Amino acid sequence: MSHAISKDLLQSFADTIHTDSSHKAAQRAVTLNNIYPVAGNNTLSATNTTIFSDELETGSVTDQKSSGRCWLFAHLNVIRHQIAKDNNLDDIELSQSYSFFWDKLEKSNTFYERIIASADAPLDDRWVQYILDAPQFDGGWWEYAASLIEKYGVVPKSAMPESEATSDSHQLNTLLNHKLRKDALALRDLVSKHTPATKVQSTKEAMLQEVYRILTIAIGTPPAQFDFVFKDKDKKYHRQDAITPTEFLKKYYKQSVTEYVSLLNDPSESKSYNQAYTFEHDGNVIDGVSPLFLNVDMQTLKDLTQAQIKAGESVWFGCDVGADSSKKGFMSLDTFDFNSTFGVDFSLSKADRLASRDSSVTHAMTITGVDIVAGEAKQWKVENSWGEKRGKNGYYTMSSDWFDKNGYVVVIRQDLLPEALKEALKKPAITIPSWDPLNSLPG
Repeated sequence: MSHAISKDLLQSFADTIHTDSSHKAAQRAVTLNNIYPVAGNNTLSATNTTIFSDELETGSVTDQKSSGRCWLFAHLNVIRHQIAKDNNLDDIELSQSYSFFWDKLEKSNTFYERIIASADAPLDDRWVQYILDAPQFDGGWWEYAASLIEKYGVVPKSAMPESEATSDSHQLNTLLNHKLRKDALALRDLVSKHTPATKVQSTKEAMLQEVYRILTIAIGTPPAQFDFVFKDKDKKYHRQDAITPTEFLKKYYKQSVTEYVSLLNDPSESKSYNQAYTFEHDGNVIDGVSPLFLNVDMQTLKDLTQAQIKAGESVWFGCDVGADSSKKGFMSLDTFDFNSTFGVDFSLSKADRLASRDSSVTHAMTITGVDIVAGEAKQWKVENSWGEKRGKNGYYTMSSDWFDKNGYVVVIRQDLLPEALKEALKKPAITIPSWDPLNSLPG
């Protein structure tokens, strides 16, 4: 029995289409206008408003441009919102380039160390191939940013502005990964020849010096100290001369980035609720904060998100942004109707979408508001990092059912957790492979 596509099978396909009266109308519409415009819902604004019962004062919207730095923008947005609130500022933007510089350097060092540690494994080993596939990259988690911020502090954007290489990171990533792969082969060769560990490390440090040189040329030199000058909302003048990035963080941001936990909603059979998970061999900084995810049901995740908004603090949020969202800023399950456009059922559960890699955490943003109707959260205000031309001045409206289907991670202050979840965090985390569907690294 042949399993190839036969002429008879093709004829049956054609016969089915010829008897479908809606096919020609759909064909004309889609071939002339493309898929999304035809399937789009132009009445979204009637059910997804841009008015919220509880919203934070957040200032201007940032723009990551052609880079995968959403996780970093979202984290710095949470911090800058709090700095503005605590210091009576209209607005402040923190330098994403500054943190991005250190992320590139730290990821390079982590890559080198992983290459050295796995040098005895064959080149086609799954783990070796995994790390060689992307020696360093733009994406990351909340904890990646936390590691950088704890170690290097933060600076205002004026102290280290954007460069072309940060605004459009493709060229830098291509060149840097080329160098790192070349270095990987040299380090593996040293280990295979039983070179003393001190010599291997000194070679790695020389390679890292070259990475630093590349980054300073492409991004700029991170400031060791800077002057911070501003006027608050009351027009009062403030000046702080020669402050270091870590001093700035300590003085102007009262929270600690280690006081938070990433709450996950992964309903897959391979995961359990009220259980923490961590990735094998993960993190961007050696001895930094490793990603840790406490898996909870979706209602708990949303309740705690609402609680943090009510407490006056925005929320780092990871989701599958490309699913059912529009450029006008609506994230709603009725954004598109592909089922009726094609006469095909595209529905799939959240668990099955994850397991089959149909969905993942592709993007990080900041939740800054919620609309509570009859005691229930109907919709959420989301601050994106794609500039003011997307959404309503850069802000998106997310329906509650979209949150259920496409929301995966929020970062919540640990003191807001109920006692049961605090106890769950005390249990040993389960280690999962780095290639688990969850580990998609939003960018």
